[in-house]
Amino acid sequence: MGRKFALCMSLVMSLTLSQVLAAEQFRVLSSWDDSYEPVGQILGGFLERLEEESNGEITSRVSGPETFPPFEQLDPVSRGLMDMLFTNGAYHYNDTAVAMSLDSLIGGPDKLRESGIWDYVDERYQERGLKLIAVLYDMNGYAIMLREALDPDNGLKGRRIRGTPIYHPVIEALGASPVVLSASEIYPALERGVVDGAAWPTVGPVGLRLYEVADYMLRPSFGQVGHEVFMSLDKWNSLDEETRDLISKVAEEYESEAVEKFNEIVAAEEATLEEKGVTITELNEKQQAQVDKAWFQGAMDLAEKQSPEAVKRIRELAADAGMAP
Repeated sequence: MGRKFALCMSLVMSLTLSQVLAAEQFRVLSSWDDSYEPVGQILGGFLERLEEESNGEITSRVSGPETFPPFEQLDPVSRGLMDMLFTNGAYHYNDTAVAMSLDSLIGGPDKLRESGIWDYVDERYQERGLKLIAVLYDMNGYAIMLREALDPDNGLKGRRIRGTPIYHPVIEALGASPVVLSASEIYPALERGVVDGAAWPTVGPVGLRLYEVADYMLRPSFGQVGHEVFMSLDKWNSLDEETRDLISKVAEEYESEAVEKFNEIVAAEEATLEEKGVTITELNEKQQAQVDKAWFQGAMDLAEKQSPEAVKRIRELAADAGMAP
C-alpha cells in the first residue's frame, strides 16, 4: 500500500509540475563555439538539468558567436533578441566591468552568495535589462603557456607575452611585456616567435593546440574564471513564479556542481598536455605572491576605471568576506 501511495504521489507531483510550468524554449547565446569545452560540458549540463527538473517543459537552443560577435552580446540579450547569455565579464568590459571583477576574487560560488556580492552584481545588471542566473566558476583560473621555461630568478624578464588588458599587471609583475592578440592570432604568433608565451584560462590550450608551439605551462595558476549566465530581464519577468523559482533553485545547485565539472575538464586537459610533452614550469613562493597581488589589484583597478562605484562596493564586500588576497 505504501509503495502504491508513493508512486501515485510522485505521478501527481509530476503532472502538477507540468501543468504549473508553461512550456518554454530559451534562445541561448554563447560567447564561444563548441571548440571551447565548457560550452558543451558546463552550459550544456546546466541546460540539460533545467530540462530534467522541469519534466521537459523547459528546453533550449544554443547559438554561438556567429550569431552576435562575442564582445557585442550584452545588448541583444538585454533587448530580448536572445533569451539567455553564457559569457565572461571581460567580454563586455566596454559596457560594464562589474562581472569582470569577479575573476579576481578568492572563494567559490557559496562565498559569492554569502558575501552579498552575487546579489549586488544581479542588481547592477538588472539596471541594464539583464537578470543574473548563475556564476559558473572554474576555480583553476588562468595560466601562461611558454616557449621556454620560467627563469627561477628573473621570472619572465625580457619576454613578450600575449594577454588582453586584464592580464597585463601579472605579465608586468613577472618582468615581461604584454602583447594584445586575439585568440586566433595566438598560435601563429607563438609559432613564429612573435611572442614568447600566451596567457589563457587553464581550460582551452588543448582546443587551441598550443602544445604544438609552447613546451611549458606555468603553474600555479592565478585567479578564477567566472562564466556568467544572464537572462533578458523582460523574459525573466514574463515567466510565472514557479518557473522562476525552479530556474533559481537549479542554478544555485548547479553552481557548486560546475566547480567539480571544471576540475575534471582541467585534469583531462593537463593529462593531454603532458602526453603531448608539455612540461610544468613553476613560480616560486615569492613570484606567486607577486602574481596573486598583481592579479587582484590589477583586475580590480581596471574594472574600477570602467565601473567605479559598483566595483568599489564589490571591493568592500570582498574585503569583509575575506575574498581578497
